[in-house]
Amino acid sequence: MKRVEKLFIQYLHDNGLKVTRERLTLLGELFSSTEHVDADSLFLKLRRREKGVSRATVYRTLDLLVSCGLARKSRLGREHYVYEAITPGKHHDHMVCTNCGRILEFYDPELEARQEEICRSHNFRASFHSLQIQGLCAECHDSD
Repeated sequence: MKRVEKLFIQYLHDNGLKVTRERLTLLGELFSSTEHVDADSLFLKLRRREKGVSRATVYRTLDLLVSCGLARKSRLGREHYVYEAITPGKHHDHMVCTNCGRILEFYDPELEARQEEICRSHNFRASFHSLQIQGLCAECHDSD
């Protein structure tokens, strides 16, 4: 966590932004979560713990974390966005249940290699990719 905090603080300094307790609290909260979180649920969680962070600060800080490459903002199946911490060097993709909203993460090295091969064959230099498969999770599929 210290490495991530240093990266965020450096990003804030480089962009002439203040390092605040609220911003660092949000960073810690996002990186301590193992799930995808939306801004409003993160705000409510911090509010319940009396952290004194405004809703606007949550949204702005999440956008800063996305801008500096420490978080990913995704629209996964539903009409709202979710955020997740990015651990450098650890990529994964998503399967999203269109019934219950469950998000399943997966990593497939063969799929990753195929995507890299496709980029090479088109002389395309990818900087990022995101794969999302939508359908029904096992629980929703079995309840049909």
